[in-house]
Amino acid sequence: MRLIKIHSADQEELPQTVWRNLRELQILVPSEPGGDDYLMAEPVAGLLAYLQNEANPATPELIRGYIQSLESLGQRLSAALTVEDVTVVRLAFDEITVTLRRIYADLEQTHHAVLTEVAAYKTQRFNISVRDKFRRIVYWMDRYVEPMIALVRADGPMRAAFDEIERLLHQARTQALFNDLPALDRNLRHLRLVGTHALRVFIQCRKEIQPLYETLRRSSLIAEGAALALQKLQNEGISGWGTVPLINVCSLRIQNVPGDGAIGLALRRIVEHPPEPPPILDLSKEDVAPVALDRRRWLDDLPELVRPELPVDDLLGWLVRRHPEKGLPDVLAGLTEIVFHPDFEARFLDSSSRLYQTATGQLSACPVHITSHD
Repeated sequence: MRLIKIHSADQEELPQTVWRNLRELQILVPSEPGGDDYLMAEPVAGLLAYLQNEANPATPELIRGYIQSLESLGQRLSAALTVEDVTVVRLAFDEITVTLRRIYADLEQTHHAVLTEVAAYKTQRFNISVRDKFRRIVYWMDRYVEPMIALVRADGPMRAAFDEIERLLHQARTQALFNDLPALDRNLRHLRLVGTHALRVFIQCRKEIQPLYETLRRSSLIAEGAALALQKLQNEGISGWGTVPLINVCSLRIQNVPGDGAIGLALRRIVEHPPEPPPILDLSKEDVAPVALDRRRWLDDLPELVRPELPVDDLLGWLVRRHPEKGLPDVLAGLTEIVFHPDFEARFLDSSSRLYQTATGQLSACPVHITSHD
């Protein structure tokens, strides 16, 4: 009534008439039935906030509730598609439409609120202390931006719920259980739009806030350090202030700087150092090849040694006869080298096992037939 009387003119309606009209038009509604306290109706408040370009951020819990609602709707829609219940399909579709619009509107308001906070920081640079500005930026980062990005990212719960709803809507179209094709296409486009738009706007919000966060963090640490230093100055006085954590670099430099004698001695040691003759290589001396090298060369030559004698009905017998000086490990290594060679084809014959005597032991095995792939 006080506001009505302030803003009313003599030729307009009486304040009591304006008050009665506000209540009859439900612009003002009682806070409780029969009470004397009135509040502005929520639709009117939302309209005024929209006209004044104001925004209230949506909490991550609210968006998570929308996602859980979509998951529940997806389960109901899947059950309705299974039994071909057209009525439930229509009701679930309408509820999905409303939920998508609410998600989009709340995400837009949160984005607008974050940008408004960033603009307020930049315009009120000198009216708020560094610590308060840092706390506000940290609050917005931890409360809204980071949790929202975790919800709307490509592998987050929102994308999973949207993909399931999109699959069910395509299934409804395929089964001809929903005939409003323009509305169906509109919801499918809205699903793709909300997911990509949400991720894009909150990544933009993080890009806006992150530099402010880093700058304010450094400024806050500097301010905190200055406050601690001033407090120690007040408590300890100027005599011992600030000298405890310092390193006495000046005294270290005086004690460890080398003198002229030390520098001259070091230079003499470098200049007067007797040179050593270069090493002499005796190229005429023949070294004995290592045993492992001889073994490796023998294994590499085996395929060429056996190739002219193919096919061989008993490869182990051929190895023992051709190289009787080789021991059991060398014979087995040679067998493996030939059997797994890409140019040869080997198979074990279906016959009784034979005994093969090597230089270091006896081996019992079935004969191995080896031929060329050609």
